[in-house]
Amino acid sequence: MEALGSPKAWSSPEEMSSRYRLFRALMLLLGRVFLGFTVHGEEKMPRKGPLVVAANHTQYLDPVYVCMAIPRRLQWMAKKELFAPPFGAFFYFIGSFPVDREGASRAGLRSAFNFLRRGWALGIFPEGTHRTEEGAREARSGTALLAVRGGAPVLPVFIGETPGLRGRLRGERLRVYVGSPITVDATLRGREEYRAVAEEILRVIYALPEERERAAS
Repeated sequence: MEALGSPKAWSSPEEMSSRYRLFRALMLLLGRVFLGFTVHGEEKMPRKGPLVVAANHTQYLDPVYVCMAIPRRLQWMAKKELFAPPFGAFFYFIGSFPVDREGASRAGLRSAFNFLRRGWALGIFPEGTHRTEEGAREARSGTALLAVRGGAPVLPVFIGETPGLRGRLRGERLRVYVGSPITVDATLRGREEYRAVAEEILRVIYALPEERERAAS
């Protein structure tokens, strides 16, 4: 387990451990066979340097799907409630570190900034938590804050719906769309400016499938 703060976790931002590489390869194999897992735009992802990977979040397995789609070792900001036994070890393994949403979140932000300064790719869900209900989408300001203060571009990622058995028999696939990196204005200041940029990033994320269809037509 590559827990936050261990020498293994901090050694090389680009290098995957052998266990993580095996885990990712196994998930990709299973995903392709059973879900038709397909990634569009993987070539747009920066292979080195700090990066904020921002994705939509409507399914519990979205963090795993993003890890499958992005060929870099990711670190994730995750609510501390997820680390209760017996699942805590798994979340640490996929690169998550706990953040207290109810209390002060400064420790979590410091950890995130440290990862970015060392050149890591940081995963985040702009909507904060998985969204199952219909209605207006609302982005949190943290995505833009991390990009500005961490000196990192934002990579938008859209995760499609997981097909059921009948859908797979009809040829449906679990598709993930990767967009072009977004450079956030480094002069942004204040919660409202951060939130406005985060909302725009979320709009870009949800527009990725349609943009892919237009480019392919």
